[in-house]
Amino acid sequence: METAVKKYAEGLSETYAEISPELLAASSALLIEFLGEIEAGENAVPLLDGFTHFRLYSERVGIPRKMKPLFGSIEDPVKQVEYSEDLIRKSFRAYVYRLRSNQQQSAPAGWRLEDDENLEAFGELVRKQSSFLDFI
Repeated sequence: METAVKKYAEGLSETYAEISPELLAASSALLIEFLGEIEAGENAVPLLDGFTHFRLYSERVGIPRKMKPLFGSIEDPVKQVEYSEDLIRKSFRAYVYRLRSNQQQSAPAGWRLEDDENLEAFGELVRKQSSFLDFI
């Protein structure tokens, strides 16, 4: 996980305010811990993909994100940080519970973050191959 965390922390920090690998690692660990608690098993990846799709396409529950804003792009940085370990954990838990109670839809079949037409720069980062040797 350390290699992936460093890849995203470095890649995101090129465009946005510096993002610490520790924050990404801690957030990832919380999501993995929750997936273990609910015994997600083979459903873990679809749950994470669905959550990613929800966060990309929705401002909040029931409020779709404007994918083509009047000014700029959805990938433009924001002035204030809008995330934390606790917010990510709470949002993911709420997403999973809404999904389980049929109040939330999962990602469309075949949807992949790296292929999403609305994310050029981030999609490039996701597609970028990395190896352990890149971070030594």
